[in-house]
Amino acid sequence: MKKPALFSILTGTLLFAVIPLAGLAQGQDANAPRPEEPYDYRHFGASEGGFPSFYALSARLDDLRYYYTGKVIRFRLAGMLSAQETAIGIRADQQDAWRAYTQAVLALIPDREALISVIGGPDEHPEGPEAFGRVEAISDALAVYAGKAQALKQAIADLRSKLTPEQLEAARMPRLIRG
Repeated sequence: MKKPALFSILTGTLLFAVIPLAGLAQGQDANAPRPEEPYDYRHFGASEGGFPSFYALSARLDDLRYYYTGKVIRFRLAGMLSAQETAIGIRADQQDAWRAYTQAVLALIPDREALISVIGGPDEHPEGPEAFGRVEAISDALAVYAGKAQALKQAIADLRSKLTPEQLEAARMPRLIRG
């Protein structure tokens, strides 16, 4: 009985000793100036002009052709939306509006067929589809996503009308890039 209490006291003491150091570590470079050198595109296989080389782009497109399904992106986005739901504090009477919002957001992730219609399949002839076929596939994909975007805008409007001002404030997303 005494050992768990002693362990808890030692753990609490260690935690209080470490918290100020963690705050220092997080704030060390908060006011550091942004680097002035140009962005390094070497990890994209950049060529002399700073743009990705054709071979690097070709390798990325091949990866998409063979391995993309959209499931991993949907899974990660669903996890983020679940965390946001908890952070906002969605109540039972707000669940329907929240679910409509999350389904509309997840619907924007392209499925494999839409992606392959735009970039071409792995077994497609290297010369590409018939004349204007790729552009037609892009316009079809954009038409589908226009409808999905309208559904998302409606879901956002419905969700905003259901949330309290405190929840709306908690739902604000910070900018990820300084500048």
